[in-house]
Amino acid sequence: MPCNPRRTLGLIVARAPRDSPLKQSRLFSAVRPVSARLAIRIVGRSIPRLLRGLLAIGLAAPHVAQADTLQRCLADLRAQSAKNRVSTADFDRLTADVRLLERVITSRASQAEVVDFWWDYVPRMVDDRRAREGRELTVRWDEAMAGIERRYGVDRSIFTAIWGIETNYGTAQSSLPLLDVWVTRACTEQRPLWRANVYASLRLLRDGTVAPEDLVGSWGGAFGLTQFIPTSYEELAVDGDGDGRADLVHSVPDALASTANHLTKRTPWVSGLPPAIEVRLPADVTRGVRPTEETWRKDDVRPISQWARAGVTAANGQALSAITDARASLFFPAGAEGPAFLVTQNFDALLAYNVATKYALSVSLLANRIAGAERTLVRPWPTDDPGLDRDGIRQLQELLLARGHDIGTADGIPGARTREAVRVEQRRLGLPEDGRTGERMLKALQGKAEPPALRSSIQ
Repeated sequence: MPCNPRRTLGLIVARAPRDSPLKQSRLFSAVRPVSARLAIRIVGRSIPRLLRGLLAIGLAAPHVAQADTLQRCLADLRAQSAKNRVSTADFDRLTADVRLLERVITSRASQAEVVDFWWDYVPRMVDDRRAREGRELTVRWDEAMAGIERRYGVDRSIFTAIWGIETNYGTAQSSLPLLDVWVTRACTEQRPLWRANVYASLRLLRDGTVAPEDLVGSWGGAFGLTQFIPTSYEELAVDGDGDGRADLVHSVPDALASTANHLTKRTPWVSGLPPAIEVRLPADVTRGVRPTEETWRKDDVRPISQWARAGVTAANGQALSAITDARASLFFPAGAEGPAFLVTQNFDALLAYNVATKYALSVSLLANRIAGAERTLVRPWPTDDPGLDRDGIRQLQELLLARGHDIGTADGIPGARTREAVRVEQRRLGLPEDGRTGERMLKALQGKAEPPALRSSIQ
């Protein structure tokens, strides 16, 4: 359809944001009190050229606003830099090329620990391959890990599990410039810890503690083999290999020793005590717990021996064998119909490392598998559409690619493009359009689909 310049001019002016540069311009001052026809007379024969300029202003408006936000925020951070042990000269030098990262802003809304169901998150984090690789690494790094266990009292299965979940043992690390990440978070979320991490990032760069090419990581602001944020790096990083410096990016002993140090310093760690123990409960203990709602009875903390006297056993029916005088509370990740756990103060230590309960429980479950457990859970999740492990997701992605969906490579990670492709296929098959990478979707694409009328999984 041919473009009508006069109509387009009116639309651009009318639809421009109230605070956009367009509505602050002289043109808008002229157009606002008069009719569109009179506005056209004002601009005369320059409409085509003017339209190009207006479109450029309209498209640039978000970037102009973003630049204004950044400059105001940097000025505020700069004013406080000396109080945070960063000179204004160093601040100016190190932030000269800093920018706000859109990915950091958008990723907050899709954080897996928040949006995923338990039965999707845990199978991805704790699968046979990751458990096997973790066991192999405990043998390869036996000497270093034995030293860390003696020094901190943290079992190797725990800090190896953290290594596995955080970066898949160093093979899956993000590459966002961390100073930009923390400036973005400080400028858009307004939290004191985020501002503290801006200054910590600057100090790490200024002092040469971390090279600029190594200070890269996730949208959340963590970096290194076991994903420390800059403030934690300054406070808790230790030298684990004896070379006189703490290097959490390249040195496995340094990263694992620092992780164990973190677990013991933030919340006292009890050696030999599991963070979470899957249990079988008598009916009266589960009374009042909703069927499928995450519940943590933090106000009912008892010695494990007392839970045993109340009829609580290990999930396999055997007597509880953990440290019996240690105190624990009941945690129902997916409500009364799913698995139940006694969680100890070591669970709190894992939450101090990453505040998400899905993360803390996954570390505990993977640690069990690394230590030799054959199964992740005894009682299944309360769903008729279980989530897939990474190999299953990779199979699903290969089927999506074969159907022409542009999802990138089949890497076992269900990103936004994978989820959107799943929705398209769900729509085609008459299944609920939730974008989940579950067992039902894999079977459907394999030609083993259940009837569309089958009820959706418990949500």
